[in-house]
Amino acid sequence: MKASLEKYLKDSIDESIKMNLWNGKNKLPLYLLEQYRFYETEILGRHCLFVEVLKEAPGIVTLKKHLKAIGKAINSELVLLYKTITRFRRKTLIEHRIPFVVEDGQMFLPFIGLDFKRTVDISTNTSDTFSSSTQLAFLYFLYHPEIVLNTTTLAGVIHKSAMTASRSLNDLYTAGLLTYEIGGKTGRSKNYRRIGDPDYYHEGRRYLKNPVGRIVYTQEEVKNGLVAGLEALSLFSMVNPPLHPVRALSQELFCKTEQEMITDRDRIADERLTILELWRYDPKLVSDERHVDIVSLELSLMELNDERVEAALQERIEGESWYTG
Repeated sequence: MKASLEKYLKDSIDESIKMNLWNGKNKLPLYLLEQYRFYETEILGRHCLFVEVLKEAPGIVTLKKHLKAIGKAINSELVLLYKTITRFRRKTLIEHRIPFVVEDGQMFLPFIGLDFKRTVDISTNTSDTFSSSTQLAFLYFLYHPEIVLNTTTLAGVIHKSAMTASRSLNDLYTAGLLTYEIGGKTGRSKNYRRIGDPDYYHEGRRYLKNPVGRIVYTQEEVKNGLVAGLEALSLFSMVNPPLHPVRALSQELFCKTEQEMITDRDRIADERLTILELWRYDPKLVSDERHVDIVSLELSLMELNDERVEAALQERIEGESWYTG
């Protein structure tokens, strides 16, 4: 990797660049030497220490701690060096102003004003928003700050397969929201816990999406549904309840019911029908109330662009311990 990186930097920035293994490794603790390899060079007159990630990259919180410890040992610009990188990790590194270079041709060196990205993005299984299962896992960790979960236990909590649970944990870890320790009977199980408040919510909020897949209308009583939408908001604010009751139900559960849907526009306008929100995940899994959880509620109402609604939601959310820490 050293040879390919040196050529890339010469072609892209400075022809005089020459990389060497850093000879100051004795200044660092063993746990850092096991996880990273170090090269030093000068880029446009700035001394740089490249920190190559050897093992599975830690989350952003741990990563920042590692860089801080390395920075105490050498007065230099620190640049992370990756063979590949996910969109999640690239986004969090840029937001935290952490310099990095990727072997495939991506570069972020803010100390010299360089931000190169490939025209065609790398192929990954991640996106700018969480999958529904990952969002559900995020919310479960949010409302249970002390909980420790592995793949098996999370699968049971969110009622998904072990493979889906594993992907969700990996997505949250890659986003820097979880840390893990190795344990279990075999000594190989990864036991995950979330980072502390308020970083967990504020760092993860950007990846969340509206949980409502579609809206239908019904005349029948909605069994197993939670109060949702403006009706839920009216339960703990001065916002008036809507003319129609609003309920939330997972799309999966709805498909198993024989709920009659009303599609006639005149009936929808004239009759007191129930607005049924079909959610991408089961709202009951992250709420122990008769209404949906506050974060999902905010996401479901964010497209209304109503200042009264936004103010009421913000007032409620700001009262939560995970918001203020």
